[in-house]
Amino acid sequence: MTKIIVFDQSRCTYCQLCTLYCSLAFNKDGIVEFRPAQARIQVAQNEDDTKYAAHVCIQCEEATCMSACPVEGCITRNPNTGVVEINEDLCIGCGKCVKACEYGAIFMVDGKAVKCEVCDDPLCVKACAMQALSLEEPNEKYISEIKKLYVEVPL
Repeated sequence: MTKIIVFDQSRCTYCQLCTLYCSLAFNKDGIVEFRPAQARIQVAQNEDDTKYAAHVCIQCEEATCMSACPVEGCITRNPNTGVVEINEDLCIGCGKCVKACEYGAIFMVDGKAVKCEVCDDPLCVKACAMQALSLEEPNEKYISEIKKLYVEVPL
């Protein structure tokens, strides 16, 4: 079954270490540096600073990003892992998938759409000192709750 990065809002302190460490996994031209804009996880807070949300792809069953993409084969579901993946070489940077994702889990980086594709050993999970992130199999209760939070705390 597909695993996802699970976010526990009650543990999050908005330190954004997850974003920093995720960016290390996506270095550019072999240069390893913290570049939060490269990260496939982004943390947001609501207007009155009472709630935080680490926006990360929840691997929707009916992935609207896939159907919104005008390029055949650009966004597909990996048959082995079940993870929705974006082929950055095919991406034309139109942003339709970003708009289609109502949970704010797809981002534009250097003119290409990117999202969490669930690393084997995610640095974001390891970096979280408060253990607000974990790698788990999703369950319906969690998916329902996180969808509400993502809408309540948009990017």
